[in-house]
Parts: sequence; structure tokens; C-alpha cells
Amino acid sequence: MATSEHSDLPERFGPMTIKELRQSLRRTSFVYPFICIHIFATLAIYAEFQLGVGHGGGGVKAVFAWDPDDVSPFWWVAMAVCGVLMPMAGFFLMPQETEEGNHELLLLTTLSRWQVVSGKFIMLWGLSALTFTSLLPYIIIRYFIGGIEWFQELASAASVIGLAAVVAAGAIAASGFGNLAARLGVFALYAFSALAGGGAGMIGGAVTLNMSKTSGYAWLGNLFYHISALCVVACYAVIGLLVARSRLRLATMNFELKPSAVLLIILGLAPFIIGMAAAFTCGFGSLAGVLLLTYLAWNSDLTPKAPKWMPPPPPNVPPPMPAPAITPRADEEPTR
Repeated sequence: MATSEHSDLPERFGPMTIKELRQSLRRTSFVYPFICIHIFATLAIYAEFQLGVGHGGGGVKAVFAWDPDDVSPFWWVAMAVCGVLMPMAGFFLMPQETEEGNHELLLLTTLSRWQVVSGKFIMLWGLSALTFTSLLPYIIIRYFIGGIEWFQELASAASVIGLAAVVAAGAIAASGFGNLAARLGVFALYAFSALAGGGAGMIGGAVTLNMSKTSGYAWLGNLFYHISALCVVACYAVIGLLVARSRLRLATMNFELKPSAVLLIILGLAPFIIGMAAAFTCGFGSLAGVLLLTYLAWNSDLTPKAPKWMPPPPPNVPPPMPAPAITPRADEEPTR
């Protein structure tokens, strides 16, 4: 049977992303939620416009400004499935590398630890975004029937995608640990840090947004708020992937601390780090605390290396032994 030359996925996606994508598209963790979300979305649209449940509430007025009284049933369904349920499939991604000993063989190739965990994250987050993209017809229907504002819909969509990124990174980070209790504990610590630290990191943006609401610079406050929200999502996504990356490290030097333990300590102290930065700057410098936290986490799993200009040390190998001299025996005639 003749096959097309373009039947395979492009190589620019990365080998780990392609491998995980092929496996995940056949898993029930993608197929069943993809089918169920359309059923629930249809019921939510019917409940909103025919039964009047939550009618009049569109989305949110800003990213992560989630008011339960102002959110329609449709966005609750999208948030539950695309933002929480599907990213939780990351609990099953890292054990296939750590428990079966595959990461030793992977690291012998050209793949780095960061490429392994980022490939899994891109796949998981991409499937959540793909499932959410399939809900665009429902959003258009809500716009034409209910007169929903586009800005609220965009803010709600960004909230779903941002939450999916944070939950996916946390699930992948927790899946790198051995038993179920450790995974649940790490994910609970990650969730607490993301809620408390993320909320503290957005204080500056929220204050600026409220102060500029009645002035002519409302767009500037709105821009700063959403930049803060983007930095918080990127910060915790990177920290989650760094925790998963530290579990793939083969060995540590005698003078090094265990990177996963250091990252968990930083994760637990994240609300206090960001909160202190916000307190000393009256809330406006909370974004600086988020950037400082990302810098600390990024540099906690770096192996010290010599600069490139430094020559390698001489090998500590003893010189070869000289060959023993061969003396002819007395009964042998000398060769001519």
C-alpha cells in the first residue's frame, strides 16, 4: 500500500512531544473528556439560554478575576474539563521514564532533561488547548444569541488556558515521585503555592487596575495586570517542570544538595518570598518577587561546570609498564 510522504508529524515538534502525542491520542484520558465536554457544553448552553440558569453572566472581566456569581455554566464546564481534568493526566507521564529506568537511556541520546519534561508539558497543554479550541462554535453561539461581550469571553478563555498550564506542570512535577502519597503531597504543596503565591504575585496588577479604572490610563493598568498574570503562569509552569526535571538527574556531587528537595523548599517558601516583595513595595513590586522566585528556582538545579577556556585536567592514569627484555636460552642458536 502506498503511503504519503507527509503522513508523519514534523520533526520540529521534538521527539519527546511526538512520542507522547501519539500515545496520548489513544488514551482514554483524552478520548472520554473530549467527548464528554461537548455533551456538557450543550447542556450548559441549554441551561443558560432556555432555563435561565446563570443567564446574564458572561465570563470574567479580567484573567483569573473569577467571580462565581458572574460566570456562566458554560465556562464552569470549560474550566473543569480543559483547565483541571485533562491536565491532571500528567500524573501518569513521568513514571514511565523514572520507574522503568528509561531516563538513563534517554539521557545517553542527544535529549536533555529539559527537553524530556518540556516535551511532555507541550503535549499535555496542547491537548487541553486543542480540546478548548473545539468549543469555539459554542462561544460564537453564545455571542449571537446572548449578546456576550468579546472581552469577557477572551478573558475567560485565557483563564482556562492559563490554569491548564499551571495544573499540567504541577501534575508532571508530582508524577516524578515514587509512591502515591508523595505525589499527592507534592501536588498539594504545588497547588497551595500557586494559589497563595500566584495571588500575591498579582497584587500589583490588581492595585494598578483598580487605581486606573476611572482615569484615562485604564488601558495601561489593564496591560500591567495581564502582564503580571502571564508572569505568574510562566513562573509556576517553569517551577513545576524544574521539579520534574530534577527527578531525572542521575547523580549529584558530594558538595551539592538534592535538587528536588531544594525546589520543594523554594516552592513552599514562594508565597512568603512574593508576599515580602509585595509588602515592602506596597503591593506594586509583587511582580519583582515572581521574577526573583523564577530566578532562584532556575539556578537551583545547575551543575557547576568549568569555563570553556580552561583546559581539562591531565588524566590520572599510570604510564604503561615497559615490555620485559627477552633473553635467548643457552640451547638456542642465535638467529642470523
